Amino acid sequence: MDWIAELRQAFNELEAGGRARVSFSARPGTVGELGREFNALADGLEKPPAADARERFHRLRNQLAGILAALHVLRETAELSAEERATLGQVLEEGKRLESRLRPG
Repeated sequence: MDWIAELRQAFNELEAGGRARVSFSARPGTVGELGREFNALADGLEKPPAADARERFHRLRNQLAGILAALHVLRETAELSAEERATLGQVLEEGKRLESRLRPG
């Protein structure tokens, strides 16, 4: 499975409330950094709510926003096939849905 499909699957798992990790976090460069950031985000989502939940969710939203921004830049600038570009668009949509879950309300 390529890293884009793996990331899409992991976002789907998070959206469903499951535990998700990506294996490409050990890769060098931007892709590896995205993997490490995603795994850190997933770790943060697993922690039980604390007294500072508002601050925690703010931090998680900021972390997710950084991931989504990097994915958007990759989609626009990286040499990707049409299929990879489309899958990356789906990953961005999954991320936006997750982001809406992290909003207070």
